Amino acid sequence: MNLTLPQRIYLMAYNPAKNDFTTADLQFRGQRLRAAALTELVDARLVGTDDGKALRLGTEPPADTFLAEVWGQVSADRPERWLGLIHDEAHTAEAPMRSQLLAAGVIREPEHRRLGPLATHHVVPTAPDQLLALREATRSAVLSDPDPSTVALEDLATALLCTEGEASVLFDGRERRAHKETLKALAQRFDDFVPGLRKALLTSILSHRAVGGGWS
Repeated sequence: MNLTLPQRIYLMAYNPAKNDFTTADLQFRGQRLRAAALTELVDARLVGTDDGKALRLGTEPPADTFLAEVWGQVSADRPERWLGLIHDEAHTAEAPMRSQLLAAGVIREPEHRRLGPLATHHVVPTAPDQLLALREATRSAVLSDPDPSTVALEDLATALLCTEGEASVLFDGRERRAHKETLKALAQRFDDFVPGLRKALLTSILSHRAVGGGWS
């Protein structure tokens, strides 16, 4: 599956036991998606990390519409804090990501849509086996306790942003405790790559916790 990092983050809400995407992880999903987009933009050298802050680079936006939207919101004139880039538009992030994946045929609406305020969030994968393989590859980046330097950035970032972003379905509490040192080492490598971004994600989550923000 050829996916952007934000798309991978969205898909990691997949619950194999129910063959759908858990609504339990809606809270803070927007923050995870925004942080993932910024990470990918740094990797593509379209956003720089200037003294722990973000600065837009380049003149042409990326082809992906969600990445282009986030890229356009980063200042090209002066470095700005990661927190505002993650936090301020978090509530707008999920809907366009869901639309992207629906249009690409990666997910689809269920045959029998549930009624209720969360109805639009209920989608199912079109290829569950492929999604399960992607999920297990991401989990392996933590559960196999690898040398952090050998973990591909997309696997490292997906696992870490889901963990730090309080996505409960990818790793349970027992797994997080058992692999605490691995997660700590992965976090250090991530911080070296995108200084300040992980801290900003955690700060946004703390400030939104009481109101359940970060999804739309």
